[in-house]
Amino acid sequence: MQFDKTLGKHITSLSYLLSKQLNKLLSERNSGITSDQFRLLSNLWRKDGITQQKLAIYIGRDRASVTRMITILEDIGIVTRIANNTDKRVNLIYLTKKGRELEPIAWQCVQESLSLVTKGFNTEEIALFEQLLIRASDNLKPVVCSTIKSKLSK
Repeated sequence: MQFDKTLGKHITSLSYLLSKQLNKLLSERNSGITSDQFRLLSNLWRKDGITQQKLAIYIGRDRASVTRMITILEDIGIVTRIANNTDKRVNLIYLTKKGRELEPIAWQCVQESLSLVTKGFNTEEIALFEQLLIRASDNLKPVVCSTIKSKLSK
């Protein structure tokens, strides 16, 4: 079997191209963030004050890469770390005013990128595509998330 003719190749290609397109739009709008940083920030826009460990689990990255991302975002004034009142060893990550103001710009870039992905799809095809992607992700989440959680607890 040739990888370039498999479902895995198409998923990988779509993910890569979508990330590149989103990075392009985020750069054009002078957002100062990347598509990976958007994934982290989207969790904070939903619920501010999350631990670095939870953010790592939510975005499926290891603790070190999340720490690097947060350091970069903190350096450009988008997030801030505040020590947890009950456990000073744990940092809670909060959005700054600049980080909150970035949300509509970033989401607009995401919407434009997704519109390109689904160009020529009708409403039913978009709904089916989304359902199939959710089902595929749901098949992997229990396995992958348990692995990530066990690595983070070490």
